[in-house]
Amino acid sequence: MARIDVNHVRHSYLPNPRTDADFALREVHHTFEDGGAYALLGPSGCGKTTLLNIISGLLHPSHGQLLFNGRDVTNLSTQERNIAQVFQFPVIYDTMTVYDNLAFPLRNRG
Repeated sequence: MARIDVNHVRHSYLPNPRTDADFALREVHHTFEDGGAYALLGPSGCGKTTLLNIISGLLHPSHGQLLFNGRDVTNLSTQERNIAQVFQFPVIYDTMTVYDNLAFPLRNRG
């Protein structure tokens, strides 16, 4: 994995967004370090999938910049980014707490 810098990225599916409510993804500014383990958590409709689609190149953000190891990839295609996105169905164990559900796969990984 590369270092990924998400610089003031936000996205709207509307042609001319005017207010914060018009954005499916409100402004995100974060650095994902190479080798880190990350989880995107939030309620339905908060922009998790939109952010992943932007990082993978399936969507271009309405605003902001995306860098891979310092290289601007904001306007590059998925192929040019050399990245893939894998969709997974999360498994939630109702006998576990939220913490235990999040920690379970990490413990099993070793």
